[in-house]
Amino acid sequence: MNKKLALKRSVVAVALTLGASQAALAQAQAAQPIQKVIVTGSNIKRAVDTETSSTVQVVGKTEIAAMGASTVKDVLDTLTSSGTTTLSDKNGSNSFASGASGVSLRNLGKNSTLTLLNGRRVANYGLADGGQQTFVNIDAMPSEAIERIEVLLDGASAVYGSDAVAGVINIITKRDFQGVLAKGGMRQSLLNSKLDKSKTASLTMGMGDFEADGYNVFGHFEAYHRLPYSNRDVINTVPGFWKEYVNPSFGVLSTYSHPGNFVDRYPNPYPANPALAGKSFNTPRPGCANVIDGTCRFDQWTGANLSPESKRYNFFGTGRMKLGGNRVAFSELTLGHTNTIYYNLVPIMQYTGTATNWYNSKEHRLNSYTEPKLPVGHPDNPYDFPVALRYRYADDVNAFKNDAKAKQYRVLAGIEGSDFGWDWSTAIGVMGSKVDNLDRFRRNASAYDAAVKSGEYRFGGVNSSDLLLRMFPVYGFGGESKQSFIDAKATRELMQLDGGPLGLAIGADFRRDSFNAYVSDNVSSGQIVGVGSINVEGARNIGAAFAEVNAPLTKALEVNAAVRADKVGNTDLSLVPKVGMRYEVNKRFMVRATVANGFRAPNVAETGKVELSAFRNGNVDPKRCATANQLYAALKTGNTIDQADALRARDLGCSVSFASSTQGNPDLEPEKSRSFNLGLVVEPLANLSMTLDYYHIERRNEIDTKGTAQLLADEDRRPGSVNRLGVTADDQRLSARAKELTGKDIVFPVGPIASIASRYENMNRTRVSGLDMELNHRWNMGSAGKLVSNLKANYQLDYRSWDTVTDTFTENLAGTYENPRYRVRASTAWSRGAWNVGGALTYMPGTRLYQNKYDDNYMAEGCEGQGFTPEYCQIKRDVVTDMNLTYTGFAKTTLYVNLYNVFDRAPVADVRASSPPTRGRSLRIAAQYQF
Repeated sequence: MNKKLALKRSVVAVALTLGASQAALAQAQAAQPIQKVIVTGSNIKRAVDTETSSTVQVVGKTEIAAMGASTVKDVLDTLTSSGTTTLSDKNGSNSFASGASGVSLRNLGKNSTLTLLNGRRVANYGLADGGQQTFVNIDAMPSEAIERIEVLLDGASAVYGSDAVAGVINIITKRDFQGVLAKGGMRQSLLNSKLDKSKTASLTMGMGDFEADGYNVFGHFEAYHRLPYSNRDVINTVPGFWKEYVNPSFGVLSTYSHPGNFVDRYPNPYPANPALAGKSFNTPRPGCANVIDGTCRFDQWTGANLSPESKRYNFFGTGRMKLGGNRVAFSELTLGHTNTIYYNLVPIMQYTGTATNWYNSKEHRLNSYTEPKLPVGHPDNPYDFPVALRYRYADDVNAFKNDAKAKQYRVLAGIEGSDFGWDWSTAIGVMGSKVDNLDRFRRNASAYDAAVKSGEYRFGGVNSSDLLLRMFPVYGFGGESKQSFIDAKATRELMQLDGGPLGLAIGADFRRDSFNAYVSDNVSSGQIVGVGSINVEGARNIGAAFAEVNAPLTKALEVNAAVRADKVGNTDLSLVPKVGMRYEVNKRFMVRATVANGFRAPNVAETGKVELSAFRNGNVDPKRCATANQLYAALKTGNTIDQADALRARDLGCSVSFASSTQGNPDLEPEKSRSFNLGLVVEPLANLSMTLDYYHIERRNEIDTKGTAQLLADEDRRPGSVNRLGVTADDQRLSARAKELTGKDIVFPVGPIASIASRYENMNRTRVSGLDMELNHRWNMGSAGKLVSNLKANYQLDYRSWDTVTDTFTENLAGTYENPRYRVRASTAWSRGAWNVGGALTYMPGTRLYQNKYDDNYMAEGCEGQGFTPEYCQIKRDVVTDMNLTYTGFAKTTLYVNLYNVFDRAPVADVRASSPPTRGRSLRIAAQYQF
């Protein structure tokens, strides 16, 4: 094998060579036999430093340490092939899978990216995102125990089975360790002392020299704590565009206050005082400590978290012991505990006359509740007619929070060895994840209604914690994912070919997979207003057998092929092939290609006994949004109350929420894919290498429900697909007030959406293609040190999802909102003696503001209708520069310093973002000591 083209793990990057000279590497290679290992994407051992037919990017421990990664997510977020909208525990408070983070390659979804730990599967999170997408929670994985992360940017179902459609992320830990190693670090924003505050600590202990003593065992424990911050904490750091265009009320004290404001109209007629008949009024209640412009105000921004608190504790332990006769016993134990706390807004009393609708899953019907007015005779109603009160239940502002706790485990044991020319390995294990999310914010319809109407709850008075708990009870979502497995595989060299040995790998595995999701009784029975529900119960057996061959036909040409047969539950047998080749044109130029089929078997959350009711939030109603924008413009010209109502009026048409019900489908077929990769590897100089790979993936039979935007756009063609209410009293009140202010009749043509219903179907397709590029350069500058540089980039040529209205592929979505055309990350590191200084630059191009052709509310005309200037009807490019320093000059001690966003670039303006952007320069300091 040509050693020049064997430098993929210069690719082993920049990962493993930081701080090591080329001369030292050459001496090591001359003194030691070529090491052969299993590389991600194959079951056949090969030289550790060779490029394969598939694209594999490697992030090594030195690179991970240099970037100052505190979590596995920090590392995976730097991948140029990673999607930009993947679930994070920071923004997942409204998800069924809150408290967890996932990863998605090629923007094809979390459930189409297979995540492995040391080449074997990890238990899926105990809850499914959106009630459907099962995924691995990367927050429950130890980051400091990682040796390297291998990212296979190619379909790999022929090797690993289901889910490996977009690619594979294989997190590889240390194999052994001796001694004691302690490390701690902390991060802090330099822009605002409340932002980006986190602390990490880890301890690694091991004993036994595997070669000399015949065994090694070590354990690694790490802790992570991210502190929360509220909206009020960032008031002075939020960019001006956010307050001007997205939320003009951001930071403004709310009129929903404690003890509140009476906001209503006198009856018409009103015999008690005919002069007041039909007139509106806004009266602060007695005892208000903060009256501004004639209204009682409350600071709702102080309690609500913009970033939740997170506590994580992860453990990884492993042991290996020689048994004699070329046999080794091994074991692994992984434990994870994550706790994410989202502090909710304090709930309000808001009479609109419009019912909130949600599904009662136990009785299979739609429940509804309308906020009451204070009735005549209520001890807090001074009027002789029912009156609306704007009020905030601030009796205990710290009581309202979502506490998401999850436990994850994986334990396995196995034996590997060599017999009769075969290298073999077998293992057995169990794994699981259990989640309990306890929330408190929503009201119990009957208990709340009774307490308000009877006067038991005193507005602005003293109320017992027992009463508050009845009105606003704790409710929960829980789930558990379990899997047990046994696997075996063997590999050997069959014969000698012109280019080297013909390799063969065979194997089989069996898994038992179960998934259960549930809600508390008060949710399933529909007692809690506006809360979705999920109930899933199911299990399946998964059996597979596979084979792989690698044939170096000549010194230049190597061909490999793999095939795998999987039987997943009741689905048909999936037979998945893959063929690859690599051809060395000369010593400095290589061509490679793969063709593969892939599949994702429907999971239990899609095929099992499924009852899912949820809310689809933040949607544009094409029949109401234009009117809502007109109402917004009219009400902004009015008084304080009108201005507060303006945003709500806009949301009534342009950011609507409604109930949806989804049923499982036991007849679902697996999603299928076909991928093609063609690439080249070039090493024009001894210290410079480049890879450029084209990829094309087409996925069909995708499991989904009808898309919300397309369903609404096609409402008239599909009668009954959308259930609407009539024009509401709140709609009429806002229209009447707008006419008082402008003299214009601004009236909603239809009522709001109440609900939609659907079930999972094999219905869609996605087609993506693009280019992956990696450039590596190593420069030994002699006494001046060494310089190692790396550049990774992904360029999307084509991204098309499925249009269920026209039943064809959509237009090319690359470059649309949240789907940037390309992404670049460049890094460099200089080392000399005890010093290592480096930097990294991440570049994201601008995108359009709309997501697809139906998203006309964010095209030019729609932006103008919402009052956005052309500058904000787009997402501009973003460039962020980070720097790092490592010093090893103290005995047994390593110091790390990271400066993020060195040039303090402000966040890019995004008028569609759900949360105010906060970014500035931040600093991380860490120290490591080897005992």
